[in-house]
Amino acid sequence: MEVDEHNRSDFEKEEEEEDDSVSDILRDRFRLSAISIAESEAKRSGMEISPPIVACIADLAFKYIGQLAKDLELFAHHAGRKSVTMTDVIVSAHRNEHLAASLRSISYQ
Repeated sequence: MEVDEHNRSDFEKEEEEEDDSVSDILRDRFRLSAISIAESEAKRSGMEISPPIVACIADLAFKYIGQLAKDLELFAHHAGRKSVTMTDVIVSAHRNEHLAASLRSISYQ
């Protein structure tokens, strides 16, 4: 029985490492996209943006998105659903009325 628990533990460790690897890849891709968008917007408006600032903003945005995903999952679970709906997304934006209004207009089209 100890062998099975040991093997299971190794399997769980491998799964956790894979999850971390996927998270790292997603974070890096998100960061590259955020940097690209920031540079494009800065160029469009004739401004310069510091690379460390863009990297910091990208990292904060990635952390925010992770927390948002958890909140959406909780909203759906609280409503007895397994899937997130547009209503969950709108509820999550309640602190930003402009964003909530934009999301409502998109969802009712």
